[in-house]
Amino acid sequence: MCDLCERVKKSKNYLSFMEKMFSEDASRMEFSTALVSELSSLSNLLYTSVGYPVNLIYPMFEVRAAYSVPNNYYQPIAVAGEKHSNNFGHGSTRSLFFVGSRLMVFSKTVSNKDGKEFLTSFLLAHFEKNEYSHLWEGDNITISFHGEKPVKNLVTGKTEKKELSFNFVGQNVKNRIVSQEDVATSSQFKSIYSKYGGASAKSASIDLEGYAITVPHFSPHPYLLQLHGEFGYVSNREFQEKGVLEYFRNHLK
Repeated sequence: MCDLCERVKKSKNYLSFMEKMFSEDASRMEFSTALVSELSSLSNLLYTSVGYPVNLIYPMFEVRAAYSVPNNYYQPIAVAGEKHSNNFGHGSTRSLFFVGSRLMVFSKTVSNKDGKEFLTSFLLAHFEKNEYSHLWEGDNITISFHGEKPVKNLVTGKTEKKELSFNFVGQNVKNRIVSQEDVATSSQFKSIYSKYGGASAKSASIDLEGYAITVPHFSPHPYLLQLHGEFGYVSNREFQEKGVLEYFRNHLK
């Protein structure tokens, strides 16, 4: 087990964060299944390849788009040809992590109805080493899967074979991190953000981390960043610049 995994396992604060998240997801899932009669599309959007409900205490890393604007925050993933939303939102994530030698992919999006939250998409899938591909090019990594996977439909309870597709890219962020102050005065950023809701739009990650990243990247989940000091990093930025590469190097030897 890598050093970060060891520290996470011992962190009562991280345990509390994750238990709360999975408890909230269980409530969202219950409401989602109750809404199927009104929103029939939900019967084809909620899947897992592992037992559910779960409470997984592992470090998670979000797969984010360059600049991470609110309506183009995550890198794409598709289930049976249907893309999950790439939008930033409360309760949503698109994360990679490892359980032993298995790669885990966790993608979920959240909405609300009548003041209650529900899951508009959900995928928690595991991949053995021989199922997915990964490629290192210097300090850049690509992790991908394109094929069928048996998954349990969490509405019907039946196991189905579904086509899953993702091509997640974690580029080296060295010299690709821009401070909040630089973003505010950058004509380049204003031009980029004008494509996503107007020139006043900004990187959603600025509010979370205080900086923006100009390339597709893997980022420590916000729960990890809130506790960066427990895991040996003096700042969010140091965790991003050093910890991410170290984690994936350790698990993809």
